[in-house]
Order: sequence, then C-alpha cells, then structure tokens
Amino acid sequence: MNVTVNELVDRVKVNMEELTDVREVDITMEVGIDIEQYIREKIPDALLAVWASEPVSSLPQVDCASSLRPKSRPDGSGRVVLPDDVWRMTEFCIEGWRQPVTTFIDHTSPMYELQFNPYTRGGVTFPVCIVSKEEGQKCLDYYSLPPYVEMHRVTTARYVAYPDRNATAYEISPSLIPAVCYTCAALVYEILGRFEQAAAMLRCIVR
Repeated sequence: MNVTVNELVDRVKVNMEELTDVREVDITMEVGIDIEQYIREKIPDALLAVWASEPVSSLPQVDCASSLRPKSRPDGSGRVVLPDDVWRMTEFCIEGWRQPVTTFIDHTSPMYELQFNPYTRGGVTFPVCIVSKEEGQKCLDYYSLPPYVEMHRVTTARYVAYPDRNATAYEISPSLIPAVCYTCAALVYEILGRFEQAAAMLRCIVR
C-alpha cells in the first residue's frame, strides 16, 4: 500500500495527542520545537525498526537481477557489486543453482571460513552468499558453480532498500502502518526527552 508522508505525519500526530493535552502542545510550539519536522525525519527510522522484526513477505522488495554484473573466479565462485541502497538482501540465485539463497551471512558467521575450502564451500545444491562492504561498496560473494562454468548469470536478485529520506510516499503493508506510526511517535518523544511517553507509544504496538 502506498502511503504518503503527509498521511503518516497526521497519524503520528494523532497518536501523540493521545498522551498530550492542549496546553502542553501550545507550550511546545511557543518554544520553537517543530514537532512535524521531527516526525518527518524519524519516519524512515521507524520503518527500519519495524521491518527488522518482520518476515520478508511483508516488506517492499526491489528486483535488481538485470542490473548486476557477476565477476566469476577460476574456482567457480564470484562477486557482484550491489546497489548502494541495499538494506537487506532477500533472495539471490545464479543460473545453474538448484535453489536460491534466502539467508545471507557476513564475515562473522562460522560458515565464512568454510567458503575458502573447495570441499566445504557452498555449491549448486546448497549455495552460500556473503554480504560485505569493501572500499565503500556493498558486495555479495557467492559460492559457487563448477570451475568449468565460465559465464555466470544472475537469475534472481531481490532486496529491501533503505527508505529514501526525501520520499513523499512509502510502500508499507497495511498491517504495519500502526506499528510504524507508534514507533515514530516513540522516537520523537525520545528526542524530546520524554521517555515515559516513548515507552507508552511502544506498548500500543500490537504484534
């Protein structure tokens, strides 16, 4: 569901008014605190906070398979440079694999070192993908195809992007809109140093 930032701002304001009397709102505006600006700044952070605990099926995904250019290595592994706005990879597959990768690891995973051994690394049946950042670029190393396969082709690549902070609207699952708005209200209250109100907003979230 496409929801405008203005709609989200209005909903967050309503949530905050549940814990704020009229007199307090007037005082806040008199001292020059622009609540609406705080809300707008915190909406992307609220989205990420909510998305972090949600299944992939409820998140907006971007298909980038056609834009990736895999660089194969002689041992059958390879690398692709990912788009800068990747927040979370959700699916990746190279032609020749029997299944896509949907769980991605990083350098801290126990499986990381296994990828440097041809007998323990991922293969066409159980491929493995490592997401990292090197020299300012987000990269995905994949393991692997048989060494004799010279041409590698990406067949599937999907990810969840960082919310654009300049966007006028966001794609949000309808069931997550209340959680996003309450989380945003909590983040704004934290900025204002009102931690009890922030905690109250988070308690309103129904999972």
